Amino acid sequence: AICGDRIVGTHERYQGTREIDGRGLWAVPGFIDTHVHVESTLVTPAEFDRCVLPRGTTTAICDPHEIANVLGEAGLRYFLESSLHTALDLRVQLSSCVPATDLETSGARLLAADLVRHRAHPKVIGLAEFMNFPGIFHGDPVVLDKLAAFQDGHIDGHAPLVRGYELNAYAACRIRNCHESTSLEEAREKLQKGMQVLVRDGSVSKDVHALAPLIDAWTSPFVGLCTDDRNPLDIAQEGHIDHLI
Repeated sequence: AICGDRIVGTHERYQGTREIDGRGLWAVPGFIDTHVHVESTLVTPAEFDRCVLPRGTTTAICDPHEIANVLGEAGLRYFLESSLHTALDLRVQLSSCVPATDLETSGARLLAADLVRHRAHPKVIGLAEFMNFPGIFHGDPVVLDKLAAFQDGHIDGHAPLVRGYELNAYAACRIRNCHESTSLEEAREKLQKGMQVLVRDGSVSKDVHALAPLIDAWTSPFVGLCTDDRNPLDIAQEGHIDHLI
């Protein structure tokens, strides 16, 4: 039984002003893509909305770091404005690594002060994937400034093949999750050390089959699904988060 936007009853008999015969079907919550770069799907936020919402994705947590690498704060502001006009709930993480490392050249550079300016935006939920883990291990002051600025909020991770003492150091910076695990052993270590594991299956990296054994009744509260990213053709032919499920 549903009243407004709330489920108010289950497993009993009800009569309502609108009744749907759901026998033989599953009722599920809206799907959340826990990590996506909308611009890497090769479409605008509005077109991404049109592609994935009919597939059941009602929330997407995006990191606009590709457009930020090209346009800097202007690209970030574009996504923040776009997030206010999509039918799905588009949440924005502030891009932490623009450029990803000092070895890259890019169109812009975002420092901690540039990111903090946007923290109060209603669609911002934290600091996006922290790709520059070598910068953490070497105590790079620019890297540490960004982490310090978001210690009271949410910080997303990106730590492929980071294990052992280095993973301890990474998690100690209050980085909450990682979507880069490609083996069951790596994913289990991250769970054991208190990190959430986001199981990824996109157009390039496909990890669902390797990591599916990780998911059980005990671990499921600490495991999510993400695409990181799927192109429009794959979304149209295979699906989005519904394809991972």
